[in-house]
Amino acid sequence: MKIIIRNMPAWFIYMSALAVIVSSCSGEGNKAQKSKDVSQNVLKINTAAAVGRSLHRTIEITGTLAPWEEIVVGNETPGTVDKIFVDLGDKVEEGNLILKLNQQDARANLESAEALLDTNIRALERAKAVWTDAELNLKRYMNLFTEGVASISQRDAVQTQYNVADAQLKQAEAQVNHAKAQANLARKHLADTEIRSPIAGHIKKKLVSAGEVLRDKTPLFIVVKNDPLKFQGSVPESFAPHIRIDQDIVIYIDAFPNESLSGKIIRTSPSIDIQTRTLSIEALIPNPKSSLKSGFFAKAVIVMKEEKDIPFIPEASVYSFAGINKVYVIAEGMARERSVKTGMRDAGMVEITKGLKPGEIVATTGLDQLFEGAKIQLEIKN
Repeated sequence: MKIIIRNMPAWFIYMSALAVIVSSCSGEGNKAQKSKDVSQNVLKINTAAAVGRSLHRTIEITGTLAPWEEIVVGNETPGTVDKIFVDLGDKVEEGNLILKLNQQDARANLESAEALLDTNIRALERAKAVWTDAELNLKRYMNLFTEGVASISQRDAVQTQYNVADAQLKQAEAQVNHAKAQANLARKHLADTEIRSPIAGHIKKKLVSAGEVLRDKTPLFIVVKNDPLKFQGSVPESFAPHIRIDQDIVIYIDAFPNESLSGKIIRTSPSIDIQTRTLSIEALIPNPKSSLKSGFFAKAVIVMKEEKDIPFIPEASVYSFAGINKVYVIAEGMARERSVKTGMRDAGMVEITKGLKPGEIVATTGLDQLFEGAKIQLEIKN
């Protein structure tokens, strides 16, 4: 659209232009004056100094208390349960007799095997006597044959007698060895009728009853050793580089809310679980009074490292804008806006992991009134 001015007086055009210029200059002057007034205002706020603290970096995880050892006790030989000596929760020592099978057949087999062994030993003794006579007779006839007194047929007959005696001796020795093996096997079968605890601990489960007929390899008891215990848990992948053997760990059990248990990490997995992205660990937890039970759910705190001079400031000093945490640092009577990263919180104080140093002064009140470069009246409040 075009605006055409026709026959307009020159003085009118001049006056209009002058009015526009004056109006523009007046607006810029007002704006500059307002900015100057704001910058000259002194804001009264409270401040606090960033305090340097020492921190023990920790990882909190959950897990389970597992027995130091857990063994399923079974029988090596079939049989009928004759007597049970323990029950659920009983304490046992290594080698204690906990169950006995009927021994009648085993004892009979052992007696038979030992009798056969005695018979074979006596037969071996006779075979040795015959072999000794045959050897002496062979030597005598060999000398006679050398002297030309004995004939070749006589020498050969004596040699044959010796060979037969030697074969009988070797057979008798083999029979004795076989009889010994059978007797040893019978003794083992008899010993296997007595089931003994392989470790010192407690009976976790009793799985049989007296009079029950068992096949071999039948589970009979579960025995656990609960002193010490093992804490089993998983550490997130990001913390895996900070885990090491002999590292301190503190355990908390819901059943004992007022107690904490100290232990040491004793094992770590050589690889990360690709399903959970975690590292499996085991820690040794002493349990001398047996007050802790295997299977307890547990919370654990792993002490990673100690850091010093970590800045902490009041939580009120931090404000967030568009997801970014910021503070106003007070220096030389002026407010300076600074982005920070926060960490743990404790009793109204917040850790600053990045963007602030111990000793620096931050505003704790009037954050909504502050801006970059604002003049303030300094009042440090620790």
